[in-house]
Amino acid sequence: MPEMPDTEKGKLGIVLLHGKQDRAPYKLSSLAQKLRGAGYLVVTPEMPWSYKRIYDASYEDALLEIDQSVESLRKAGARKIVVVGVSFGGNVALGYASRRDNLAGIILLAIAHFPELQRYREVLGSSIARAKEMVAAGRGDSIGGFTDSNKGKLFNSRTSAKIYLSYFDPDGPAVVPTNAAAIRSPLPILWIVGTKDQATRPSSYSFEKAPPHPKSMYVVVEAGHLETADAAAEQVLMWLQSLDQ
Repeated sequence: MPEMPDTEKGKLGIVLLHGKQDRAPYKLSSLAQKLRGAGYLVVTPEMPWSYKRIYDASYEDALLEIDQSVESLRKAGARKIVVVGVSFGGNVALGYASRRDNLAGIILLAIAHFPELQRYREVLGSSIARAKEMVAAGRGDSIGGFTDSNKGKLFNSRTSAKIYLSYFDPDGPAVVPTNAAAIRSPLPILWIVGTKDQATRPSSYSFEKAPPHPKSMYVVVEAGHLETADAAAEQVLMWLQSLDQ
């Protein structure tokens, strides 16, 4: 009998992180189906920025939830783990990689949420300032209404001041260039952006700040923000296959 490929042995497990305000079956379900069809072990956990949960846990607690998904894949037989993040999930996938050493690679698709950008500071500044005042006054766990945005549309999120700051503080844990530079050892990164995506930043903004790796790639596809994951599916599959070559 011929040797089974690594994917069929379950050696590679994938944690797929959805975007902001998404709900099951998630906009990444097509990509998840293709990955499972290729033989990979795939989990698509509901994260603290989903439509139902938004934001019931902090950025740091979200990383602990990813730990649980990683552990479930290892128990299912995965020997290597890749975390894939779409949009807001891409931000957290990068943050996870900057704080963990147990990954075979990460894939960031149409990464979004850049609290460090001036436009975020201008639109969300009053809510950020109020949340900081609440924390300083010892009321960080108090629930309040704070301004949020998704694809350019503003809305109100109810959460604690501390949780809000964990995602939106321009000097906090969600800052993309800081997290890219904080990756401790060279890690394969597939960073895919769309030509029609307003969230797209050039490779010099963050991708090039990560430690270089021969398998790391910055890829541009013809797609808008919501279409990038599907448009990049073939590149994702080819890149995953390359990790074992």
